[in-house]
Amino acid sequence: MKKIFISILYLIFLVFSPTTNADYGNGLVITQTTTSKLEKIYQQYGYEHYIAVQDYHIPQIYLEHFPTDFSTISDFKKRNELFIKILTPLALKINQEIMQERAKMIKLQKTFLQKSSLSVSETNYLEQLAKKYDVFTRLKGKERIELQFNQLELKINQVYPSFLIGISAIETDWGTSRIVYEGNALYKELVWHSTEGLKPDGETEDHTYKIRIFPNLYESMKSFALKFNSNVAYEHARFLRNLRYKAGINPSGRSTVHSMLFQSPLENYIGILDYTITFYKLMLLDQAPLNPNPPKLIKNIKKNK
Repeated sequence: MKKIFISILYLIFLVFSPTTNADYGNGLVITQTTTSKLEKIYQQYGYEHYIAVQDYHIPQIYLEHFPTDFSTISDFKKRNELFIKILTPLALKINQEIMQERAKMIKLQKTFLQKSSLSVSETNYLEQLAKKYDVFTRLKGKERIELQFNQLELKINQVYPSFLIGISAIETDWGTSRIVYEGNALYKELVWHSTEGLKPDGETEDHTYKIRIFPNLYESMKSFALKFNSNVAYEHARFLRNLRYKAGINPSGRSTVHSMLFQSPLENYIGILDYTITFYKLMLLDQAPLNPNPPKLIKNIKKNK
């Protein structure tokens, strides 16, 4: 028993280290690991399901990078399910943060409606939000504040986990693309006229853009979620999301996919994305709860089915 306990402590020592600039709260953070070690960790902390099941809370186990040997997994079913398990806690955490920011904004909006004004600090915070979510206006005074709140109410909302995970699966070929292991990039976000970033494979003519790199997976997913909530390209999808939200319809990444039917970057991209979400039942993750408590070791380790 003592040897088992020591081996568990040693395993944790190998794969857990202090967090980077990302704030993971009370979750466990894995900075470097292999597939076999990661599977043991998931077993030890009871993270058995790659899809959400009834009364199951997703443990806060966050990977900063994919396992070093992830792309060598030959069993595509095993690889894809592990891919989903890796990204699910990150997607739930990011949505939790977005909804906390929305709640703070709505509270400030109510203050404005009651007092018809904001304090200097409240105005500064609103301006910061407007800048973050690309809300621009030349209006001044009360009209400016009203427009900012109206636009932010449309923009600060859930970016569904099924949507985030499904797009990443397509963009990175289920975590095996070089942009993942060289740049922690999950969505092929581009940077223009920059010395930083990954040069796209096979690109010989246009040297003005590169694929953005990130310090960890969390920052990559967070960046794309912000892009969806701020970029003009997703305006129509956000508008339809808001209609569903106000109607009290359950969250659905598939509804977001359908709203982008005529904005597809590639032929049949939306069809592939919809199929990916449906086949792997990712929509069940859109309402899955993230366990608020720190992950705990379990006594009886069950084998994955």
